[in-house]
Amino acid sequence: MGKSDIHTMKQQEFSRPTAEEWRAAAETSLKGRKVETLETETMEGIRLKPLYMERPARLPVRPDNGSWVIAQGAGGQTGQEWLTGVREGLEKGNEAICLDGRQQKIEWDDTSLEQLAELLTESPIAWFHIEEEDEILKVFGKVQETDRKSVSGLLCAGNFRMPAGYPNVRTEGIDLEPIHMKGADSVTELAYALAAAAERAEKSEDFEQFANSVFFRFAADTQFFMEIAKFRAFRSLWSLFSSAYGADDDITIPVCGITSMRSFSKIDPHVNLLRAANSAFSAVLGGADWLMVTPYNALTGDTPQSQRYARSMQLILREETHAGKTADPSGGSYFIEQLTDELIRRAWQRFLDMQEAGGTEGFLASGRLEELADERKTKAAAGELRLIGTNVYADPEGAEQLSLTAISAEDRPAYPFERLRERAKGCRLDIVLIPFGKLADYKPRTDFAAGFLAVAGLTARMAPPCSSGSDAAAWLNSETPDYAILCADPAKLESVTADVLARVADSIRLDAAGKAAPALAEQWLRSGLNGFIHAGQDKVMKLTEIISLSKGGITDEKA
Repeated sequence: MGKSDIHTMKQQEFSRPTAEEWRAAAETSLKGRKVETLETETMEGIRLKPLYMERPARLPVRPDNGSWVIAQGAGGQTGQEWLTGVREGLEKGNEAICLDGRQQKIEWDDTSLEQLAELLTESPIAWFHIEEEDEILKVFGKVQETDRKSVSGLLCAGNFRMPAGYPNVRTEGIDLEPIHMKGADSVTELAYALAAAAERAEKSEDFEQFANSVFFRFAADTQFFMEIAKFRAFRSLWSLFSSAYGADDDITIPVCGITSMRSFSKIDPHVNLLRAANSAFSAVLGGADWLMVTPYNALTGDTPQSQRYARSMQLILREETHAGKTADPSGGSYFIEQLTDELIRRAWQRFLDMQEAGGTEGFLASGRLEELADERKTKAAAGELRLIGTNVYADPEGAEQLSLTAISAEDRPAYPFERLRERAKGCRLDIVLIPFGKLADYKPRTDFAAGFLAVAGLTARMAPPCSSGSDAAAWLNSETPDYAILCADPAKLESVTADVLARVADSIRLDAAGKAAPALAEQWLRSGLNGFIHAGQDKVMKLTEIISLSKGGITDEKA
């Protein structure tokens, strides 16, 4: 290639495709389907589009340039045990002394508190939900007055009054993780944060003093782009909120992130590692100043191994992505910026609505959180909200190891499936899949049926492929299983079901995999068909019905 060729290439320009050209190309690849069929709606009521070609007119405030503080907890029941874990974590990459009083109760003695007092001057604290009478708070009285300026960090301890001399410890903690776990969507979390801040600001003599003592903690769930946008949106919302009090735009506040347990499951808990990593990365890209990664087995009790995994996850994100060296690493994505802008607008309006309806107390009393939690559970039961390893691609093994004795967090979408597994522990059912025709014809239905049953920890054996309804009925009458599922392509299912129902013993419960026309389905049900299993139905309800067929039925209705 000569110099003239290179020169010619440099002079070439590519025309910018129009929206209509993109639409035409997309619909060609979709074989005639409209682009609008790719749109989805979030829990916040925001429609996500497949293509964004314009940047929002009002850009969000960018996060500060800088890395985040790695704040991971440590195990231990006594002060000495906990301090040993804290020191080990700090030596291996942790950067803060982190504690959540809801999940850990530590027994303290004077010696341990004195050692902790020395440690506070070396590393920042991130303490949440500490009860006012907790012995650990005595540590602030044990730090020498000359050393108190060296103590920094975040303390959320109710109405506890800090001793004098701690200007670098923020004590006005507004934690959104509890309402997140109760069901709040991103818009609600952002609006609630502002409403809580407004209530506390009104009690403060000076807004600037309040702003210099407040901090916020948001839970990052697995809706990757929504969580990025949530953290980004809060920066702009805080700027708007501060300006309403006449404050300068440069008053910044720490925004903490914690990976959410709302999407965690006790079933196949190692999938929680992927959920936590996804959530942690979204918080980082959104600009969190502090980050806590929840250990994958936190629901049943974390271990030194899971604590190490959680800490290492943050270290890998920092060293491999370099996200901490970039201001607003997700900026420039029209999709994320449009989503951020939409969250800002909706959250501000909801904040104003909350103020008119009685603030945070009025909102909590409205029942809206419970409605949102129920909506998530409904979507999970129908498979619209996919929980890998729990309501889809479930492993039927391991049900005996499942325990509901640790943290329940009953508003989690996975909780009904955990109860289902608990109910199925003593289930004694002989379940059979009845295939018709060739492998290629029945395999999609048998795979679906097996996966459906696996959600409850149930397994089925496969009958020999049948060619007709009489063959299937003869086999069933010979084997007499408790429950069977007819698996065939729609045309074959339509041709054999009536014949099977006419010949099979009444004691054998039969379901059909898939759907049928309403009139035909009604006819089959009148002829003795138990029902159907199909995509989109309430899996919890259907599987509870199947489990009830067990010899002796479900013995513990409250399990």
